[in-house]
Amino acid sequence: MKNKCVSISICAISMLSCTAINAKIIDQDNERFIIKLNSSYVSSELSKKQYFHNNTLEAKATILSRFAKQTGVSVTKKLPLQDALVAYLKSSELKVLKENPHIKFIEADPKRYLQSESIPYGISLIQADQLPDVGAANRKVCIMDTGYTLGHPDLPHANISGDDGYGEFDTGNWFEDGHGHGTHVAGTIAAIGGNDIGVVGVNPSAELGLHIVKVFDSQGSWTYGSTIAEAVYQCAAAGANIINMSLGGNKPSELEREAFNTTYQQGVLHIAAAGNSGFSNHHYPASYGDVVSVAAVDEQGVKASFSTYNDQVEVAAPGVKVNSTTKNGRYGEMSGTSMATPHVSGAAALLWGYYPDCTNQQIREALQVTALDKGPVGRDNEYGFGVIQVLAAKHYLAQQTCEQPVGLPLADFSYSSNLLELTFSDESTDNDAIVSHHWAFGDGSHSSQQNPIHIYEKEGTYMVRLVVTDSEGHRALKIKSVNVDDGIAPICDDRPQWQQDKHYRIGDKVKYLDKKYTAIHWGMGATPDVFTHVWRFDGPCDASTTNSL
Repeated sequence: MKNKCVSISICAISMLSCTAINAKIIDQDNERFIIKLNSSYVSSELSKKQYFHNNTLEAKATILSRFAKQTGVSVTKKLPLQDALVAYLKSSELKVLKENPHIKFIEADPKRYLQSESIPYGISLIQADQLPDVGAANRKVCIMDTGYTLGHPDLPHANISGDDGYGEFDTGNWFEDGHGHGTHVAGTIAAIGGNDIGVVGVNPSAELGLHIVKVFDSQGSWTYGSTIAEAVYQCAAAGANIINMSLGGNKPSELEREAFNTTYQQGVLHIAAAGNSGFSNHHYPASYGDVVSVAAVDEQGVKASFSTYNDQVEVAAPGVKVNSTTKNGRYGEMSGTSMATPHVSGAAALLWGYYPDCTNQQIREALQVTALDKGPVGRDNEYGFGVIQVLAAKHYLAQQTCEQPVGLPLADFSYSSNLLELTFSDESTDNDAIVSHHWAFGDGSHSSQQNPIHIYEKEGTYMVRLVVTDSEGHRALKIKSVNVDDGIAPICDDRPQWQQDKHYRIGDKVKYLDKKYTAIHWGMGATPDVFTHVWRFDGPCDASTTNSL
């Protein structure tokens, strides 16, 4: 089977707001500084005869101008009340001025911003502004996209994990976004509220878990269907309840379809962009049966002209001129079903946080039956069931009984290790007989045995996947990260290997990539070499020791 190409350009029509450029061109090597003069120097100058008949402030302004001329400084602003001036300085100029005895201090002139935040129209249109995200900490959304701007002041920086995907090319660090599309999507889902800056997301408490899979590089042009299929399992392994896919392409893939079907049965809710063709073609992965297909509407709730329509469109959400976070700590507007999709993913997380015992299917149905009907009465190909209404969905589920299903298989396994040789033990359960096992060991090897033994070629961390099928054809999935050690690498003072799915407390010690770290903040999924606010680097491991799991 040929790999299918998935294009991000189909899902986003960029309408980033332009940033005005100051007409005064400043050398990029220059920085803006405040130069404060010594009061004794200013007083001495004021005592000179030429200033006797001047107003004091006028005299000080003249003194500041003369000082600037003498020192070769091009003045931007004079502050005679404070005996100071403002100027753009090159590093060489700054060095000279710091030696001037008439200067009390020189400091960078810090920027200040309006302390206000706005609520994008989409948040109100789907009723998310009427429902606090009190259960956000119990849910996790996986975002497959161009990455995540970890340092953005309006985005969460805790409870975030990620990976750069499984593509044939290096997409870069997941916590960086050279394109901006993924950061825009993340802002709609989880931009922080109440901080007086920027925008507000559907889940504004900064407590929602996020897992980022960077399947696109900074160009954001395309990736393969096989890459998306593998990323689906990675999202599931990270404990994601919801997968947001603001991406797609025109051709289906059986491998991709299988990944969505398997993880949907395991309880993951998949949500994807319907497409931006403006025609009635099918778009994948949105048009798979186990994926929610999202159309786009504007601020008035009218279908966007670019929004793809077909028999698989399930719901609609705001997707025209959506304001959200972008790269480099900025904000901007984008349009596309890419922008509608995170409204639905965020709403699903918000709703599910209130009713964690509900299944993915029950959350999906609640969003369907409570959607604001548009177009012809009932479901139609342009709006699906209508524009989602998360508060109405909450009221609907309050009248239902959400219980986890019984009678379905539950996959699980344990393992023991002897250096590179690992013995896996199936611990899956079911009311009916489990008739098949399929293991994927994370290194390209597979097995259909119930309790296989596998020998890895080299040490590392591998993602092992077990899929079991019972006699009625129901399947279940379990994924675990397995640490394999060849016994040669250092053991780092007997520190255990860092694990992505483990909760760490302050003081916990781990090893990671042959380096020692100590937790200085609680967290889970925070990679030690990236999250320096969570982990303190304690130095390299002692190469003279030997390793054991």
